[in-house]
Amino acid sequence: MKVDRRLTSFEMFTLTSILIGIKLTDTTPSLFSQKAQNAFWYIPLLAFICILPAFLVLLYLLYKHNAKHFVHLFELLLGQGLGKSLAFIIFILSFVMIALDSRNYVEQIKIIYFQRSSILIIFALFGGVCIFGAIRGIEVVGYTTRIFWPFIRISFFILAALIFESVVWQRIFPIFGAGVPVILEEGVSKGSLFLDFFLLTMAFSAFRKPSQFIKGGLIGLIFSIAEITFFFFLYTTVFDYNSIEKISFPFHEVTQYVNLGDFFTNIETFFMVFWLLATFLRFILLLYLITWLFGAIFNIDEFELLLLPMGFFLMVIGLLPDNAVVTELIYRNKLLNIITPVIALVPFLLLLIHFFKRKKDLT
Repeated sequence: MKVDRRLTSFEMFTLTSILIGIKLTDTTPSLFSQKAQNAFWYIPLLAFICILPAFLVLLYLLYKHNAKHFVHLFELLLGQGLGKSLAFIIFILSFVMIALDSRNYVEQIKIIYFQRSSILIIFALFGGVCIFGAIRGIEVVGYTTRIFWPFIRISFFILAALIFESVVWQRIFPIFGAGVPVILEEGVSKGSLFLDFFLLTMAFSAFRKPSQFIKGGLIGLIFSIAEITFFFFLYTTVFDYNSIEKISFPFHEVTQYVNLGDFFTNIETFFMVFWLLATFLRFILLLYLITWLFGAIFNIDEFELLLLPMGFFLMVIGLLPDNAVVTELIYRNKLLNIITPVIALVPFLLLLIHFFKRKKDLT
């Protein structure tokens, strides 16, 4: 594919923020609270601290080797055969994770807004919109995200301001929830919460300068983790200790608390519009990235032609689990634990090979 180098650091910031920050609206807080209880709000921060060194190493190697994307980097350091094999493993894990995530969001749409509609129809419409958006290309997705990002974020923080009066500060205690060992285990094992950023490095060559990708990406990561931690903290202090782990969709539950008087009713619809917009942007980008990854592994230059079948198979895999509870508490939880060591250790393996090759070249 011939990439048009027009994206800037601000587009990278908004893309990262949409990919990572939108997790504050899904079932991730419910998943974390199953073990950590009311201390789940800072688990994403611990996970970010654990995974950040691996991302810094990956960005350093991409920049140092002037790689197009991480598949190209794998080939440069590991050779074509081993590099593509490792990339294919990451593709399989990422593909299944995106399928489960998409099922997660489709379940939210069905349960909260369209209870009588078929999950298949909603999923098909959802996939159709994502395919149509992804066909436009990474540049159009980047520009669209840049335009709508301020409106999405303003709507989220309007919600935070309106709900702040319902906060009960004492609900953060006990500060360590189910205990320090549980908190540390969850924080370390859930680094794959940021898998989307790893996939976003497929677009490393789509920016005017590599430094713009790195700068925008790191600022976007820091902003996203601050935003997630803040909203998870709000969930902890709004809901009581006994109910926090029983609420499937905390973001949408919080919107029910908003009250602007008798004249403004169903105010949650306002937030739904921007949530849906952010959701579609996220999965449009994820569909494009996972298809790009597949094309890079199998040397398919015109990988955009695969967006339709890729979207279809994502829907098929997403429909396999019986229900949202099984998807979230069993499959997604286990997959997060499996992916974390992969994306955490691979960059350091590549770094060792990088230094070994450099030392060999010097001698």
